[in-house]
Amino acid sequence: MLLLTDEHVRSLTQMSDLVSAIREGYRTQARGGAQLPDRINLESTPGFFRLMPGVSAGTGLMGFKVFNQVSEGGVQYLIGLFDELTGELLAQLDGAYLTAARTGATTGVAAGLLAPRTAVEIGVIGSGLEAETNLEGVFAALEVKRVRVFSPNPQRRNAFVERMAARLDVEVVPVSDPAEAAAAPVVVVATNTGAGTGRIALEGKWLAPGTTVLSIGSTMPSLREIDTDVVDRAALVVSDAPEQARMESGDLLAADEKGLLDGKIVTLADLAIGNVPAHDADAITVFKSVGTALQDLVAAKVIYDRAVQNGIGTSVDLLRTKKPAGA
Repeated sequence: MLLLTDEHVRSLTQMSDLVSAIREGYRTQARGGAQLPDRINLESTPGFFRLMPGVSAGTGLMGFKVFNQVSEGGVQYLIGLFDELTGELLAQLDGAYLTAARTGATTGVAAGLLAPRTAVEIGVIGSGLEAETNLEGVFAALEVKRVRVFSPNPQRRNAFVERMAARLDVEVVPVSDPAEAAAAPVVVVATNTGAGTGRIALEGKWLAPGTTVLSIGSTMPSLREIDTDVVDRAALVVSDAPEQARMESGDLLAADEKGLLDGKIVTLADLAIGNVPAHDADAITVFKSVGTALQDLVAAKVIYDRAVQNGIGTSVDLLRTKKPAGA
């Protein structure tokens, strides 16, 4: 069994590889090759303890991600990756950065399936790690000619612009009004939406016809990132886990209360195989991400394979003892 730290994961991550692997993972899911139960949410003294298990028969993988809030603040993540055919525990990975990277890669999959195929401008609302990885995911899937970035903190906004311009080798410019970022044909919304703040990062009235909205920052009922007008104006709403999103995302809960999702929400798996309602070029489309174990397992396998190829990580003799069947 291979132990991979967060530093190992960061050094081995190639966004384009994650996008390709996760796209294929969703095609496998669409063919019925994945078992993905709802994640288990438990309360703990610091905050929460969550478990996301999954089996992907099409890829031969099974495993889990467990994550929890710790007493000194922040969240820690662990991914366990098993070979489905042999039952062997292949690896345990620190999932902190990998969670952000696989979220960005999944957004890249959605962008590649929803957004225009021509060179586009990208608007980004947010300036944290998730904004970075989601922009990288979109960049891996689309031809990007320019990026506009809004964040309410000018210092963080400017620092983000400098980092991403150097990393992506594309023009990245700061804007002081979120509506200016939202005027781009593709809008990434990746914000730290605090519970009870009442803040909305993206308003539907800012969107031009044909806009693709990629929203990942509201994954709890108490969090909001986009207003209900965004969903109301959309012809199609795609989610990586629609039923879970309708229960856990404050954005979709608010839209559902107004009956705005009926007949327009589909799965990313169906989108991956083209099994979605047709929409014209002027239609607004929305991708709403909440995260699934499929993303974690597929991304972890990509990192594991690269680690083995490059001789990276610590090998540990673990889970070798087997209890005889029926004993």
